[in-house]
Amino acid sequence: MIVRNIVEDVESVFESLPESKEFDVAFACYPEDGSGNIELRTIEAIHWDDDEEFFLVPSGCAKHFSLQPTQYKAGQFLDVLKNKINDEIADYCAYARARVKIAKDGSVVSLNSPLWGTGYHEQEQLLYFYHGKQSNDVT
Repeated sequence: MIVRNIVEDVESVFESLPESKEFDVAFACYPEDGSGNIELRTIEAIHWDDDEEFFLVPSGCAKHFSLQPTQYKAGQFLDVLKNKINDEIADYCAYARARVKIAKDGSVVSLNSPLWGTGYHEQEQLLYFYHGKQSNDVT
């Protein structure tokens, strides 16, 4: 998934479910235990780097990347993406900072997992992006 796909997917969700503009933004994955459950983590920051990679940063981790935490609502998230991205960034690969660890020396290590889809949960009021294993990979 690239940043342009995120914008298109979010716009599509808004067309079918306008109230989703007020949903919180998260990323989701299927745990490796094969349960078929979905683990959700809200995000508090986005950023990109010179390696043409775009990242969703989970809540509680923005400070480790020197980013300002933001409680995104989906409509605001889309506006930020549209206002900040340009044609170059629109084609960056998108990842979730799935696991973030702080080493003893204070350096930040993260496991980044590619985004592959978009979903929403009406009851929990979440708009989320899948990463990691796809549902058909879960045994």
